[in-house]
Amino acid sequence: MTDAATTGDHGPLVGRRVLVARAAHQQGALSRRLRALGADPVEVPLLAIEPPQDGGADLRRAAQDLVAGRYTAVGITSANGAAALADALDGLSPDTDGTAALTDVLVACVGPGTARRTRSALGRDPDLVAPVHTTTGLGRAFPAGPGRVLLPRADIASPELPAALADKGWQVDDVHAYRTRLVTRLPGPVLDDLLDGGIDAVAAGSPSTIDALVAALDGRTPGAALVSIGPVTSARARHHGLDVAAEADPHDLPGLVAACVAALAIG
Repeated sequence: MTDAATTGDHGPLVGRRVLVARAAHQQGALSRRLRALGADPVEVPLLAIEPPQDGGADLRRAAQDLVAGRYTAVGITSANGAAALADALDGLSPDTDGTAALTDVLVACVGPGTARRTRSALGRDPDLVAPVHTTTGLGRAFPAGPGRVLLPRADIASPELPAALADKGWQVDDVHAYRTRLVTRLPGPVLDDLLDGGIDAVAAGSPSTIDALVAALDGRTPGAALVSIGPVTSARARHHGLDVAAEADPHDLPGLVAACVAALAIG
């Protein structure tokens, strides 16, 4: 599915209101795709992406080691991780070509969206994109070590991937590249619409989005259909007692939009 697949006036989501709950700087891409299909995106971030608790000191040290050739591989699990690593490399000495540090390093990405952000932020095509776009899929697809691997990830990221890579013989540096803060309050009118069906669906792009949504609902049940980007997000929703109307396949932004169509399209 592409943005130009159909016009907003005649698309399968005409008149449908979809809550776009991604972090503010990431809302645009999803909203554009939804508008192209006729939907009315309601942009209310339930997540905020912030610098890590240490101000990025650990990531800067990791970037220095990357430039010095001390890493064999880098595993990138999100667009935010790719951007944070690019910023850390750019912050090194102006005489150092940080991107060149990736030339002889295995670069592995969790999915095509992260791969695109890696290309744009780091100027490097990944060597490996997990065929199943989850951290579990990346762990399975990653080759065996030995070597030292850098994982620039969120502070709340699951320990599953580092454990899987360690089992494959890697020395893993799991570095907090950014912090994910849950935004647990919704504007009153948006909350009302979410509860009474004035919003048709919530597009949930991560387990953290589910956690923030549940906190914002404070025990109440949404009248909107919940559309999930993948199995980990769906599992988190069900853990909280929420039904999942549709799940993206593949587990990326186009897949999330297609799942919204599956859940909401008329006719």
